[in-house]
Amino acid sequence: MNSARALLLLTLFVLSGPAVSATLHELASSELRQAARSGDVISLKRVIEALAASTDGEPIEARAFADDDLYYRIVLKKPDGTIVSFIVNARTGEQVAKGSALGRQIAAAAEAGSKSKGKSQAAGSKGKAGGNGNGNGNGNGNGNGGGNGKGGGNGKN
Repeated sequence: MNSARALLLLTLFVLSGPAVSATLHELASSELRQAARSGDVISLKRVIEALAASTDGEPIEARAFADDDLYYRIVLKKPDGTIVSFIVNARTGEQVAKGSALGRQIAAAAEAGSKSKGKSQAAGSKGKAGGNGNGNGNGNGNGNGGGNGKGGGNGKN
């Protein structure tokens, strides 16, 4: 009976929907540079520029993920302050639907990667406090008023 149950579970798993590679991983900078040198992918800079121009958004994060293909996940801040993200196939330039199995998997990997790094991925922070350190800017003691703080910060929110 146990082998029949295991076979049923395996069958349900295989038939449960479109297959998505379990080998999805975020590319390191060196891996991305190597892929770009191969000429098989659209440059990340070109994709960011195109998305920023079409949405009038400011890029705040860009990451590359690979499984059987290479994908960029780009996060932009629009002029009205809304944050939007796009997933783009780096070889074809086609946008991947966020609601698709692959789109959900890439979004989950990006979220998990942000949490595991233990640093903020907030708009433009890039791990720096941007001069909002402990100074006495305009006498408020937080350095936020006149920017006379020590800055530095630790990038943690």
